[in-house]
Amino acid sequence: MLTPGNAETRYVSDVLVVTVRSQKGNTYDVLETLVTATPVEILAEDKTFVKVKTPKGTEGYILKQYITRELPKARQIKQLKNEVAGLQQQLEQLRRNAQEQQETAQTGQAQIEALTAQLSQSSQQLEQVETDYRQLLQDSENVINLGNENEQLREQNTRMNSELLVLREENQSFHRSNMIRWFLAGGGVFFGGWVIGKISRGKKRSYSRL
Repeated sequence: MLTPGNAETRYVSDVLVVTVRSQKGNTYDVLETLVTATPVEILAEDKTFVKVKTPKGTEGYILKQYITRELPKARQIKQLKNEVAGLQQQLEQLRRNAQEQQETAQTGQAQIEALTAQLSQSSQQLEQVETDYRQLLQDSENVINLGNENEQLREQNTRMNSELLVLREENQSFHRSNMIRWFLAGGGVFFGGWVIGKISRGKKRSYSRL
């Protein structure tokens, strides 16, 4: 069980961006977003979530699958570059020493060869990690683009629902207007018939008196 006194440092794995939420679950508020290689303090964990403290001091929950003890590729690249630079400096220093001290040339040459081999190995490893990292960023960019398209579709759907409600209200209003017109038209016909009947009955009475 982790306690604040022995909090462990881990890193956001190579997933580009993760969210820190107020509670365990995707329905809770997002407190902060973290990018790959961000170090976080582990305050507590279970099988699915870890409670973390970010460099800004935010405390929240992240899915455990996005947190790793291993250095992410971005940090590996930085370390390897520093290692390569350090080895190059050592190599240059040994070459200068070898030139200045001929009596130790044989020993210096062996060290030069060993460091040269180590430098070559580190350079190859750096190249491979950079290649993997570029591919990872490309894949992550595709995921982000899909997320943006999905959000645009949601907004379009919301807009279309709003337009549909307006059309329904206009249709109902149009329907009520037509009913009123038909009612008035029917009333007019009825009234006209009544007037004509009244006139006809008046004429019949006049003829009968004659």
